[in-house]
Amino acid sequence: MSIFYLLLLFFSFFLCNPSPSTAQQQQEQSFSAFNISNSPWTPTQNRILVSSNNRTFAAGFRQLSTSQRLYIFAIWYRNITDRTIVWSLGRNSTFSPSSSLVITPSVALQLNDSTGKNLFPSVAVGKSNSSSLVLQDDGNLVFENWESFNFPTDTFLPNQPMNNNTLVSRNGKYIFNNSKDLIFNETDVYWSIKFQYLDSDGTLVKDNSASWMSADQGASHLRRFTLDDDGNLRVYSLDPSVNDTWRVVWKAVQEPCTIYGTCGPNSICMGSERNSPYCVCPPGFQNITGECKRKIPFTGPEDSKFLRLDYVNFSGGSNQTDRQALNFTVCESGCLANPSCLGFGYKFTGKQYCVHQLDRLLYGYWSPATETAMFLRVAKTETDESNFTGISPSSSLSS
Repeated sequence: MSIFYLLLLFFSFFLCNPSPSTAQQQQEQSFSAFNISNSPWTPTQNRILVSSNNRTFAAGFRQLSTSQRLYIFAIWYRNITDRTIVWSLGRNSTFSPSSSLVITPSVALQLNDSTGKNLFPSVAVGKSNSSSLVLQDDGNLVFENWESFNFPTDTFLPNQPMNNNTLVSRNGKYIFNNSKDLIFNETDVYWSIKFQYLDSDGTLVKDNSASWMSADQGASHLRRFTLDDDGNLRVYSLDPSVNDTWRVVWKAVQEPCTIYGTCGPNSICMGSERNSPYCVCPPGFQNITGECKRKIPFTGPEDSKFLRLDYVNFSGGSNQTDRQALNFTVCESGCLANPSCLGFGYKFTGKQYCVHQLDRLLYGYWSPATETAMFLRVAKTETDESNFTGISPSSSLSS
């Protein structure tokens, strides 16, 4: 067989078998505006709306990787490997193949299910039959006065006004409320800074017009400001030189263990900025089916004692009270007299820091930066000793 024939077979194979992403994009029918003349738009038509000038973004129905029968209506970065989603209609609401995006005779934009029920989460009405749904170059999907920038999901794009809007992580656990507060469990705030927008050069502009710089500030990269499922806010910058890799160039919370909900009740989060967090049970507790349970209950003041856990803090959310005790003895006796008090945090700084943990032990973490010693209440008959002594916790810690 000649070398020419082998080369011909080689190139024929790759021309007939493009990569999945290339094949998918070849099958897509792109258009720059959706109007009443090309309505309805169904998930199985494989059509995408593209930003007209830079073609950086695309919008349309995206099939879920977990189901061939469910779709979301989304906006994504078009010309990168993983086609990262930056917005979805109704915060990841799913739609069946029989759903359709339509512009009605009254020029209302609707997403109807198989029964004709409108699933579009807000009012979007055009002025005339010439009204069109368009995707702008900045990633904003616009239909007359309605725009996706006013209904963000888990991401803000560069130069998108945050306008007191709220982000929700995809797993639904965390909220960035009013472009200011990071919240777990709907009420417990663990970080707070007010922002206006992320500039395209990587500058984060705060509400007081001050700013923070991303690590690659000034570079001409695609970016996004995203609330991730672990509860942290991050600015990502796309590095096209490394297989279209999103690199973290800024993050809100430096110590991951201070993010509420990283570990469950009664647990202590261990880790650092460089190390992935993990959860351990404190002395007097044991891991039972993934939860830290008390080994021996205590019944009253005479039946309990305190174990000192250096550099451990239970942030507690609403389950704590600041006593500002005159001294350590007052702080300790106040907790001992309260049957709901499960322990207290104390700082030996002379500033009267005394915090009682009531009813539940929540959001525990170990960090020398906390300057706090936690005095954990256990039964007098408890034989466990503290494994949090000094600057380094004991190597015997286990989850």
